[in-house]
Amino acid sequence: MKRRDLLIGAGLAGCSSLWAQGAPQARSPAPGNAARLTFGLMSPRNPDVMLENWNPFLDRMALAADTAIDRRVFGSVDEIVKEFAAGRMDLAWLGNAAALDVVEMGAGSVFAVMVNQGKTSYRSVLIAHQDSKLRSLEDVVHAGPQLRFGDGDEKSASGHVVPMYFAFTKKGVSDASRLFKEIKRGSHEANLMAVVNAEVDVATNNTSELDNFRSQRPSDAAKVRVIWESPDIPESPMVWRNGLSAQLKQKIASFAYEFGTKDPEEKRILWNINKLTGWRQSSNRQLIAIANLEMFKASQQIMRDPKLDEAQRMQRVGEVMQRGSKLEQLLRSGG
Repeated sequence: MKRRDLLIGAGLAGCSSLWAQGAPQARSPAPGNAARLTFGLMSPRNPDVMLENWNPFLDRMALAADTAIDRRVFGSVDEIVKEFAAGRMDLAWLGNAAALDVVEMGAGSVFAVMVNQGKTSYRSVLIAHQDSKLRSLEDVVHAGPQLRFGDGDEKSASGHVVPMYFAFTKKGVSDASRLFKEIKRGSHEANLMAVVNAEVDVATNNTSELDNFRSQRPSDAAKVRVIWESPDIPESPMVWRNGLSAQLKQKIASFAYEFGTKDPEEKRILWNINKLTGWRQSSNRQLIAIANLEMFKASQQIMRDPKLDEAQRMQRVGEVMQRGSKLEQLLRSGG
């Protein structure tokens, strides 16, 4: 088998402060219910603002589940994944790549996907300053190693995994890091501001965060130009711990799927979270595309490792293919 075919085979395709007015008061849980649950949030923006926006939704979820809900905001994907692995996280809103980690370790499953202004998908983007000479992906690739790059968390689908694959690898750039003289890693919000303030020349982001930025900071957003967009990515999911009782899962799922479908106040709460218009039923299947990218990325890293000889590379890529096959079965089984 040719090296290129082996690499392609490694992919799966081939193989939160409370609002002062109107906030409901949580009741004591009924006998037999969990004493309290912990809900984790990834923060692409200010954590205090995120909690303020999410609290009304989570207050109502607590009422529907008849269970108190603690809220924790995480700045690192690895932190929240570790909490799931340790059994200290019951529910979370995660990016697809982080959700894949949780599902693969058997700690949790996807049960809902957010609907953003009627859409259940979004796109990764590369952005530059409006005054920049960079007008396209080709300009970035051909600029030589003189640009400063604002990358995202390595586990962020839209902030890292998707652009690395679709913007660079598929364009024949086997090691995107060599394109840049400096790489700064930050959140979506940090990357936006780094572009606005000309602290980086090009950065990753996504269409959802960019829309939010345009609403919240229109004058700064006017300084940002999109120079590349990816294919569609499934919107971020909600994940629950597999060990939750079936009865509790049913309460939470029914609440999430129905929330905002009729009540104007609920619609306002969703909109304030992230311009959401609802939650739809989903499953682990939505992670298949991200798993493809993760397996490809793992294979590419192996093939570029100078410490490995050819036999070691082939052995490790084979291990990635085996992992990919098992992961495909796991994701296709639902969950």
